[in-house]
Amino acid sequence: MGDVLKAPTSAQLLLAALKRHAERVAITFGDQSWTYSQIDELSDRLAAFLFARGVRPGVAVAVHLPNSHEYVVAEFAILKLAAVRVPLNELMGVPELGYCLDHSEAKVLITHADLPRAGGLKDQPFIILVGSKTEPSLESGEVHWNKALAAFNMFKPLIAAPEDTAIIAYTGGTTGLPKGVRHSYIRMAWNLFSHISCLEIRSEEVMLLTTPLPHSSGYHMAAAFLQGAHVMIEGRFDPNRFFDLCRDSGVTWTMMVPTMLYRLLDHPKAGTKDHRSLATIVYGAAPMNRERLEEGLLKFGKVFLQIYGQTECPNLITTLSKADHMNPRLLTSCGRAVPLVELRLRPDESGAGEVEVSSPYLLTEYYRDPVATQQALQEGWLRTGDLARIEDGYLFLVDRAKDMIISGGMNVYSTEVEGVLLQHPCVIEAAVVGIPHSDWGEAVTAVVIARTSCDGEEIRQFAKARLSAYKVPKSVHFIEEMPLTQYGKIDKKRVRAMMVERRPFM
Repeated sequence: MGDVLKAPTSAQLLLAALKRHAERVAITFGDQSWTYSQIDELSDRLAAFLFARGVRPGVAVAVHLPNSHEYVVAEFAILKLAAVRVPLNELMGVPELGYCLDHSEAKVLITHADLPRAGGLKDQPFIILVGSKTEPSLESGEVHWNKALAAFNMFKPLIAAPEDTAIIAYTGGTTGLPKGVRHSYIRMAWNLFSHISCLEIRSEEVMLLTTPLPHSSGYHMAAAFLQGAHVMIEGRFDPNRFFDLCRDSGVTWTMMVPTMLYRLLDHPKAGTKDHRSLATIVYGAAPMNRERLEEGLLKFGKVFLQIYGQTECPNLITTLSKADHMNPRLLTSCGRAVPLVELRLRPDESGAGEVEVSSPYLLTEYYRDPVATQQALQEGWLRTGDLARIEDGYLFLVDRAKDMIISGGMNVYSTEVEGVLLQHPCVIEAAVVGIPHSDWGEAVTAVVIARTSCDGEEIRQFAKARLSAYKVPKSVHFIEEMPLTQYGKIDKKRVRAMMVERRPFM
């Protein structure tokens, strides 16, 4: 215990949790559940196989799986080897997948039979294939998951050093190639502590996770395991299924992105006794419309807890507590810095300040990218690229620096314009981007999803009555479905590309 207290690692903490909570239910996926001891045994088997394949501390194992019990087993097996986990989202495109495998130098890839393969890799990793009911014909350098677990040898977990690499997590890649965010085992231990203390994760929790485990949900899941909670994992989000699980399984805790919450609020079971067990709804990843948040408070009660974080500082830079949600003035804030984080604003030419963060669980570096590391990490402070203001200790995000539009020499914050558009009764969702324009430099352009037949000029006039003239969209375009990133955020890169193709102002 002394070593853990002096220099805790996420591996030590989580592997001890497997023993401490052995007889408790760890996860449920579909209609099957596994106890902590069963996950311990299965991950022992996988770890032994990986060890025989040469996996050691510093060796990267890529996990490209949908939400499943195999994802959990793989995560614990990698911890037992003190190796490097490379979590890859199942929705990742093939070129991005290939880039991440090459860039991380993964020696093993655990993937699903139904997911696409990346070809032309510099160094083909050994593949463990999950998910085929009838064993497929395998090529050299491949093995089926069941065979990997069947070839069991006695195995003793390796000990992770505090500064060993625990995770290389790839950013969303919305502004170019993804960056590999490297986290060490000691920093992930501090991150675990922060999740438990800030997000009200208790040992008796029934946690429902429906978003991809390689992203935010994976950190919540790890914190739940440390507490001995029961984690219910779903392959995808379905509002009907969500309410059924709340009613039948007593779900107490869940995490969502705003677009998912909107679907819940529009469901006839919102505000009924079917979700009376639900005590905590954590939301983040993107701003939430204030009116819809107020609707959520009416239907679900005092259960909302907002988080603001980045891959570089996982999930927790600030939180807006349940009590904070009772103050209408704070509903547009993302909260105050959590206990293990310091915040400051770097003056920016836009007139806002760029958020800078210091924390014991910041990334150690961008893997194999010293230039990006030097630009982002300066004297222990992370430049987030987010623009904000601080009032009475509460952070109010203004925009991503990259999403700020400069039109006619004036700075336009896209989120401010989106907030006004969402006040229009016809507008369900809105994205505002800047499109190259010969006179303005960039033309403020709105893309919206509307409830009913709606006139673009009417929406423009609505915005004109509420915004400075230079902030009013030059045009409004209607689409049926908003392009999203693999993590559920509106993909402004794709929205911008769609509008550039139309070239409405050139």
